[in-house]
Amino acid sequence: MLVPAPFDLDLTVRSHGWYDLPPWQYDAERRVLGRPLRLSGGRIVHAEVAEAPGGLAFRALARGRLGSAEAREAREAMRRCLALDEDLDPFRRRAGEVEALRAGGRGRDLPDLRWALARGAGRLLRSPTVFEDAVKTLCTTNCTWSLTRAMVANLCEALGEPAPAGGRTFPSPEAMAARPARFYRERVRAGYRAPFLSALARLVARGRLDLEALRTSPLPSDDLAGRIRELDGFGPYASEHLLRLLGRHDHLALDSWSRARIASLRGRRRPPSDRTLGRWYAPYGPWAGLAMWLEVTADWHGPAPAWP
Repeated sequence: MLVPAPFDLDLTVRSHGWYDLPPWQYDAERRVLGRPLRLSGGRIVHAEVAEAPGGLAFRALARGRLGSAEAREAREAMRRCLALDEDLDPFRRRAGEVEALRAGGRGRDLPDLRWALARGAGRLLRSPTVFEDAVKTLCTTNCTWSLTRAMVANLCEALGEPAPAGGRTFPSPEAMAARPARFYRERVRAGYRAPFLSALARLVARGRLDLEALRTSPLPSDDLAGRIRELDGFGPYASEHLLRLLGRHDHLALDSWSRARIASLRGRRRPPSDRTLGRWYAPYGPWAGLAMWLEVTADWHGPAPAWP
């Protein structure tokens, strides 16, 4: 698989916490990323990519012979997950211009993104479907990461399908829609999110909500955020986080962790107001949210990674 230059698989995989959630499987030492995929024809395969000279090596495992069209579909799904088709050149140009201002002594509130420009950071690991990204986003709201991990693991274990290389798929909208909200409270331990998960799955399974269309929507980001916020359970953070995974970085997708992290980096006792934060990152234009994310996660990717 061809990749843009510069590109670092580990940098993209660990761009945020999705790699730590089932059904993703990541071998950091070998630099191999894999997961089960449900293809459009219903077949389950295990797809994985690994670093290789000139790009990424891809392979797909299945029970029985895998057709060329099926292999191609799995390969394209992994490309989509790694955001390899996202054009980051406009961001790199804007960030370079802003970095020149910072280096010239102007813009004291601008983040130092030299590491990101040098290493090609900015691609965020995504799920094969927007539905999976939406469900996982709901599972990150108002809780610890350990609870997020537990909820997603419970979902996959209870409703996922067995995969060729072990593990289980992420559940389909139809599988989730077939269960009542009580199931999500009692089995998944989703708490107040239970009715939101149930409602989202029913909308998608019944064809009343086309989440995949959000990837290519021509709507401005503000309008798209408004559409997402109409969904039960999607407040400002959740809607903007999902926008981020759609490649829309106009908004900051602030939560308690990122606010506290910014305050710490800037030597503040208390997190600045959201208005102040918006002003700090405004020079990055439509890439403001990405610039913010790269600043708060920079120490994840240094010589001694400091994972949260």
